[in-house]
Amino acid sequence: MDKGFQEHEAFFRQLVEQSSDLFQGISLHGITTYVSPSFYKIMGMPSSIVGKPCTSYITEMDTPLFEHAFHQMIQNHQPMCLDYRLQLPNGSLLWVEGKANIMYDRQGNPSGVALIARDIDKHKQLEQKLTHMAYYDSLTGLPNRRLFQDRYSQALLTAKRYQHRAAVLYLDLDDFKFINDTYGHAAGDELLKAVSSRLAHCVRDPDTVSRLGGDEFVILLQNFEHPDDIRKVGIRVIESLKQPYVIHSHTISITCSMGAAEYPQDGIDTDTLLQHADAAMYHAKQHGKNYFQS
Repeated sequence: MDKGFQEHEAFFRQLVEQSSDLFQGISLHGITTYVSPSFYKIMGMPSSIVGKPCTSYITEMDTPLFEHAFHQMIQNHQPMCLDYRLQLPNGSLLWVEGKANIMYDRQGNPSGVALIARDIDKHKQLEQKLTHMAYYDSLTGLPNRRLFQDRYSQALLTAKRYQHRAAVLYLDLDDFKFINDTYGHAAGDELLKAVSSRLAHCVRDPDTVSRLGGDEFVILLQNFEHPDDIRKVGIRVIESLKQPYVIHSHTISITCSMGAAEYPQDGIDTDTLLQHADAAMYHAKQHGKNYFQS
């Protein structure tokens, strides 16, 4: 081994050892053969990780994705780039971006895999925060109009394909402006949050409660057994919301008017069903408020 090669090897070893990135050597069969000091520092894992499957520190949810990408790399002789989560000894998760390439010996035969993983946890947290802001109402935490439209469209496609039932309930709080004018907008916001919490407890997990804006909400019901189930949910909501609230030391009462539309009887597309439910809600208000109209 010539002096120049030894110097280059020493240089790159020092580079790897001082880098904050995670360097790993992996056999073609997925066994860890080397990990850099940064790996021990960030992961807090002992050197015994060497000799174990490279997926032993990847979350159970991301392991199949990693294994598939790894096998594709070996089979197609193409680089791998993948975001996945590492399971830290303290139970927390760490997002990393892993980039891997096949290494070859002097005869040109595959000899192993070199993987470099970079900490992208803060980036992922920001990404998830921005996604949440895009799809959830900032005041109540409920799905917003955008997310509701996505789920609504998907629910109708599923209902059409599997002959399931689906329905939308349009809800408007009665005389909410009076609450704002009497107790202030801060109290009004607290009331909206309390109403949202009660609404969420009135439906099943597969269903969606969304705030469209102001004091307007919509409920998406999916795959229920009988048309009368729509009315049962409507009555449950009305009974729940009319119970008094304590907001800023004030006891406040409020009611709602609701209208419902069922797929496919009242329409087969999202716009028609929403229009039908909205019209039914206005009929409920004309009836005297605190009323459900299907």
